[in-house]
This record gives sequence, C-alpha cells and structure tokens, in this order.
Amino acid sequence: MAGADDIVRLRRLMLVKVPVGLGALLAVWLVAAGTPRYWQAWMVTGTFLVLVVSVGAFFLRTDPDFLTHRLQYREKEAAQRRIISGTTVFVAGWMLLPGFDARFGWSRVPALICLAGLALMLGAYAVVLWVFRTNRYASRIVEVQPGQTVIATGPYAIVRHPMYASQIVMFPALMIALGSWWGAALGVLIAIPLALRLRNEEEVLRRDLPGYDEYCRRVRYRLVPGIW
Repeated sequence: MAGADDIVRLRRLMLVKVPVGLGALLAVWLVAAGTPRYWQAWMVTGTFLVLVVSVGAFFLRTDPDFLTHRLQYREKEAAQRRIISGTTVFVAGWMLLPGFDARFGWSRVPALICLAGLALMLGAYAVVLWVFRTNRYASRIVEVQPGQTVIATGPYAIVRHPMYASQIVMFPALMIALGSWWGAALGVLIAIPLALRLRNEEEVLRRDLPGYDEYCRRVRYRLVPGIW
C-alpha cells in the first residue's frame, strides 16, 4: 500500500524531477544542435512533459500502488542487469544523435513528416496506456508480484508483450519527430535488447507465474502478430 510518504515522493517526482529531467534532455539536444531554434526538440520535450505529468497525476489519484511499483528500477534478475548495462552506452549515444543531425544537416525531414512521427509516437504511447489499464502488474522490472495472475485480455490477447511491441514503434517514431532519419534507422536496433529482455522475462514467468505456459500456447506471438 502506498503511504503518505510515497504520495509525497510521487508528487515531487511529477512536479520537480520529471520537469528537471526533461529540461536536461532538452538542453542536451539544443547544445548538440548548436541552436535554441531546434523546434522539434521543444515539441517532443513539451509533449512528453504533458503526457508524463498528466498520466502520473491520473494514477496518483486512482491507483498510487501501481505508480509506486511502476517506478521501481532495480532489476532482481542478473540477466536483465547485463542487458541493461550492455545497452546503456548505445542509448546514450543514440539520444545525442538527433541534435548533431540537426546541427550538421545529415537528414532532411520535412516538418509534416516530423509531425507525423510525433503522431505515431503518441499512438505507440496510447498502447502503453492500454497496457497500464489492462494489467496493473505491468512493471519496469522483471518479477512476479504477490497475487499476480496471467492477463490475457486487451492487448495481451494479441501479443504476449504489447508494451515492448509499442516501444519498437515508439523509439524510431521519436527520432522522426526529432527530424533524424539516421536516429530512426538506429532506433530499429532497440528491438535486439528488447528481444533478449523478453526471452529472459518469459523464463521467469514460466517458472514463477502459474498458468503462463498455457497462456503462451494460446497467444503464440511475442511482439508482432503473424511473425514472432
């Protein structure tokens, strides 16, 4: 149960830490771009600020326990820690790329395409919200929580890992919104650590979550219907 201290911490996160973190990311993009006129960075940062704060406020009011658990980040599985460590440097460099792309003009992405990328990113984020509303056990870390049951409705009736599936779309779309074809191309590679992560996650769920084997037999595809 989320206590009073948890509520205070969550409010501080939404009102202080999230804006400061996004402001730092915006500053990195603007410095890399060499100009404060990098409008795509302002657009993406503002969009994320509105989304994260509004969604956080909703769950703080309706289900603070979910929000508290969702913000855990210390992985218990050694395999997951290795995957995260192995991708950290790539992700850091990848997030810098759109700023340098804007500075040196490597990509020529029309404004309408940037807006389409933002719309695609929002569509992928909508799937994440669908996951949150369907499965209150959805977590950032790989574990089976007390009382957890297999969820086989909503997006889980289509693929076994709908949140990962949405991220495969979201990350390249983010780079298109930022005006970087090179960033979008490299963003496709995010599927590799996600595939490694979900394979280990399925081992944990098969081991610790009753009924997960049967669910896997009913829902055959992990990420992309009809493919994998």
